[in-house]
Amino acid sequence: MKLILSAILLFLTHAIFPQNKLPDSTNKFPFDINKIKEARRLSGTSDEFSYDSIYIWNDKRSLSEIMNERAGYFINDFGLGGRNDINFNNGQSYDVGIYRDGIQLNDRLRGNFDIQNISINEIDKIEEISNVASFFYGINSSAKAVNVITKDIFQPKPFSQLRFSQDRFASLFADVFLSQPLSRKFNLQLGLTKHSLDGRYKNSNFNIWRGRGRLNFFLSPKFNAKINFYLNNYDRGLNDGLVYSANNNLLTDPTLATVIHPNTNEHLENYYYDATITARLLRNQTSLTKLILYSNNSYRKLNNGDDSVLSVTNLPSGYFHTILYGADLTQNLNIINTRTIQSNVLLGADLYLNYFNSDLFKPQSAFIKNYYSLRSKFDFLYKLFSVTALIRNDNIDSRNFLNLGLEGSFKLFSDKTMALIIHGGVNRIKYKMNEFPNKVYEDKESATIIDTPINLFEAGINFSYKNFSSDFLAYRNHHDSPNKGYNGGNATISYIDNHFDFTAILNYAEYTTFPKYYLKSGIAYKDVLFNKKLKIKTGITLKYYQINYITKQFQTLYVSDDTSEPFPQKNQFIADFYVGARIGHANINLTVANIFNSLVYNSYLFPLDDRGGFLNSISRFTIVWDFIN
Repeated sequence: MKLILSAILLFLTHAIFPQNKLPDSTNKFPFDINKIKEARRLSGTSDEFSYDSIYIWNDKRSLSEIMNERAGYFINDFGLGGRNDINFNNGQSYDVGIYRDGIQLNDRLRGNFDIQNISINEIDKIEEISNVASFFYGINSSAKAVNVITKDIFQPKPFSQLRFSQDRFASLFADVFLSQPLSRKFNLQLGLTKHSLDGRYKNSNFNIWRGRGRLNFFLSPKFNAKINFYLNNYDRGLNDGLVYSANNNLLTDPTLATVIHPNTNEHLENYYYDATITARLLRNQTSLTKLILYSNNSYRKLNNGDDSVLSVTNLPSGYFHTILYGADLTQNLNIINTRTIQSNVLLGADLYLNYFNSDLFKPQSAFIKNYYSLRSKFDFLYKLFSVTALIRNDNIDSRNFLNLGLEGSFKLFSDKTMALIIHGGVNRIKYKMNEFPNKVYEDKESATIIDTPINLFEAGINFSYKNFSSDFLAYRNHHDSPNKGYNGGNATISYIDNHFDFTAILNYAEYTTFPKYYLKSGIAYKDVLFNKKLKIKTGITLKYYQINYITKQFQTLYVSDDTSEPFPQKNQFIADFYVGARIGHANINLTVANIFNSLVYNSYLFPLDDRGGFLNSISRFTIVWDFIN
């Protein structure tokens, strides 16, 4: 019934808001001529992809689900509404830096990131920094840096977009986004998200309100400024997974599941503010000066209602309050620019002012930890050869930590139809920030730096011919203390043409909290019908991974525990089917998740059971509709 009502609403609103197909006289010249378009990227040479062109068709619900489709990533799934940590190539979630428009969002509590702080409808593009260079851009980015570039619509007329999704277990998601031009130089954007669900198992309910606002000032092609505000207010049941059971009755009657932490929950309030100034102060138009001032204010109230034997931790109820005031100043300089030689230098300085407070500290008191960083990057390109050198010096508690990186590539040949590129790199990262150890509530002074140097070595080859492409990467993470190394690799092949898409990715990792083998693939058919008025795409995605050991995740503490115990169900397989269509100004998607209806577990004891929802077969229905454009 909800699907029918949504379809009726779609056609009624198209009648109410007809789209003007006549050319607008203001479009004779670009409306956004004053906008500096590359201001929100971390790097001018990194890879990026558009969310709408790839993933809107098979309806991803969060940033973690998007990244789980890509090479090297593995997601620890805690269920819909959970934190769903993003891990990359033997690196844990607190080694992956998550950025929004160039501003790092990793929380100060554990260094990792709560995926619920970003609405899926905010995402326009995603920038992935190379593995070797990721450390250069933030404190907690030793494994990978992922930059979410948000929607920033600036056009002559108002633009508004609604995303509505009906999911299983009474999950309802709605996000509305509005962009209002005030002139050629000023633009106001607002967004609001509401998401709630009952959850399948005990204590897995979730409820969130997200609000966001942006004011753009495009004063001239040489000077831009913007102000952002984000507010996330949510409550979450902290179900720390199930006691393992292979009983398929858990699919039909979830009340039979024995839940770890059935009575613990948390309330979170996260506030993000930032102001960014981007200017072209030098004669070279490619040289940008950028200053970012930002603040992350996070409050967490934990209610631990579990006194049973299943309570894995003894963390009492209480609150944590963290505030980060940050400043980031960068200047890039284009030194040489000829037909065969290009050279660029990036200079940067970062300041972090941290405030921590909790009623769990013993003795109870607040404390402050401040540190700053200086960094420099040099890019050199000569014909088909390129090399990048990176250096970042961090001063923390009057101690200096020097981090270095070097990467390069060589195109053996490259033309319009075929290319072959070899690449590689190495870095040495002196430390990882881990502000809060497991028992921070016992001793606040134990919140210190973990001084364990890490080395990354990697080499790869990329080949493409017309519609076919392949990528192969081998790497080794070496830890000086203890003296251990972990090998791994990623292989990707894809074929994309006007009607068919095929992709297969194989990840191999030796670290115990990762699947040893993780194969993800997808095949899809797409077409344009009815005089180009209907775009369709239908396909199936397949995932297989081999889990060797049990890894438990405690959301109460935001930590994991590798038990080194064999996982009872090593081989995991899941398949999803989807149909997506673009009709006028609306994308409509139907998804049948886990079409074989199998009980699949993640590496943590969280089952990836995705059946249910509409007619107990179609897992979810989603519409993304540009209703004023």
